[in-house]
Amino acid sequence: MTKNMADRELIWVVVNTNSTKEADKIGMAVLEKRLCACYGIIPRIKSVYYWPPRLARQKGRLASPPKTSKLEISKGPLLTLETLPKHYSKITKLVKSLHSDKVPFIGQWEMENVEKDFYKWLKREIE
Repeated sequence: MTKNMADRELIWVVVNTNSTKEADKIGMAVLEKRLCACYGIIPRIKSVYYWPPRLARQKGRLASPPKTSKLEISKGPLLTLETLPKHYSKITKLVKSLHSDKVPFIGQWEMENVEKDFYKWLKREIE
């Protein structure tokens, strides 16, 4: 990869949300703080998981697994935030402070070789 291509890296921060309203609330908060250049909301057909989690902590030690975990199904959309890697930790803190889940999914996808004009626009918006 050439130096110019390596310089055009950005990330998508991906967050599960429980509703479009929650995704908009979080996306706007991140955008208004100029931690992302734009955000998108992607509908999901469903997400399936057990809750409560298998292992929980009680006063600093592992508790025994819950006797019953229910199978949960949700349809909340995914929120994507287009940003630079240096903003990830600030975004994570902000998302956790606004999210309705105790344990929201927050992750990142690294995007390489982003089209140069788009990358210039993104950098001007958030640096």
